[in-house]
Amino acid sequence: MREKFQTYTFDNGFRLAWQPTNSKTIFGSLRVSHGALHERDGEEGVAHFLEHMLCEGGTLKYTPEEQQRIRGSFGYTNAFTSGTETSIPGGIVSSDLEGYLDMVSQMVFSPRLDQKVLKQQQKVVLSEVSRKKGAPGFEDMWKFFIPEITRSRDHSYFVLGDEQVIQNITETQLRNFHSRGYNPNNMILMVAGNLPKNIVERVGNYFGDQPVGPGKPIVPSKVKPLQKTSIRYSSAPDLLNKDNPEESNSGLSLAVVVPDEFHEDSAALNITSEILGHSWTTGLKKRIRSEEGMSYDIGSGYDGSNNYGYFGIGGGIHTRRQEKAIDIIFEEFDKLKSTKLDEEEVIRAKKRASYETANSLENPFAQLVSTDPVNVPEVARMDYEFDERVPIDRKLEQIERVTPEDVQRVASLYLPSDRKTGKYVMMVRDPLRK
Repeated sequence: MREKFQTYTFDNGFRLAWQPTNSKTIFGSLRVSHGALHERDGEEGVAHFLEHMLCEGGTLKYTPEEQQRIRGSFGYTNAFTSGTETSIPGGIVSSDLEGYLDMVSQMVFSPRLDQKVLKQQQKVVLSEVSRKKGAPGFEDMWKFFIPEITRSRDHSYFVLGDEQVIQNITETQLRNFHSRGYNPNNMILMVAGNLPKNIVERVGNYFGDQPVGPGKPIVPSKVKPLQKTSIRYSSAPDLLNKDNPEESNSGLSLAVVVPDEFHEDSAALNITSEILGHSWTTGLKKRIRSEEGMSYDIGSGYDGSNNYGYFGIGGGIHTRRQEKAIDIIFEEFDKLKSTKLDEEEVIRAKKRASYETANSLENPFAQLVSTDPVNVPEVARMDYEFDERVPIDRKLEQIERVTPEDVQRVASLYLPSDRKTGKYVMMVRDPLRK
């Protein structure tokens, strides 16, 4: 049985979580519960820009150049901004622990926000925003699909920011935003690896005496069930097979809002997704891929995190046959509702779901596991628990209890009634459409 990580809360509210491992390295992540959703009108992009400045704009103790030399000695260093938080992960050899704690505490509590670097980072961040907005499918996804399925600022907010705000950003704006959330009582440091026995004392030297501030987490609002059907067909020349246009594939995304992971039906929805889009003996892979040859990567997924239950179908679909493929999707919905599944099919789906649940890592940790395969999963486990998610062991127990009758019931309750009158959001990016 996995050993439970340890935690300690300092008098100022700063929280530490740690897990010793048989490793010669240490991986840590400082989580600040202050992200893009904390922005006010006229601050769109300030959270993300501040993240850049914390990493490159120097501190009161270190010039920008000194900061980069020190961070450059770490095995891994980065930062990420989401709607609800800013994360600063880092990987080090164990002898660098003191330097790591010193640098990270300086970054979050005493940023210099060097004016020369600020001007440089305006160009960098504008380039990052432009790259994102210029990516194929951005307009379809961010101006149609995400807003239509979530109908919520909390779940459709563009974290990278508004170009006009970024072009005119000031140190005063950055410091104002920083003061509202970069407080010790709004932070958690999670570390795993070759840790000293006095880790609490070592961390306390840098984080334990900082003054309390007004920062507090934001909990995203619940996404409500859909009340209408929203469909968009758009031209997608980026998907065109120029050598053989008639064999081009369209990009299909179809989704409905379902209960989140805390609902009693969440495990059955997970298994329904496994059967619909991941089985080779029934569902979409069998019909659309194996029998019809219309798609290479058709699949489905269920995600119940962040107060939002998402059930989606997606993949590349042979453009000239895309309407038939969509019809098959709705036929498979109907089949799940009207026909009791074979017990063996459900057992196979539960095994796949259990494996995925036991081993999955949330981003950004899924992207980072190759940097430290021993310690990153331990920090990811801490982060998951601090999110107050449904415990993995409980999810596995719920999966095990799912029956064929449960799958039939949730399919009838939550999947669209039919293509014409059902409530769903669908986006088809068609390379042959003018």
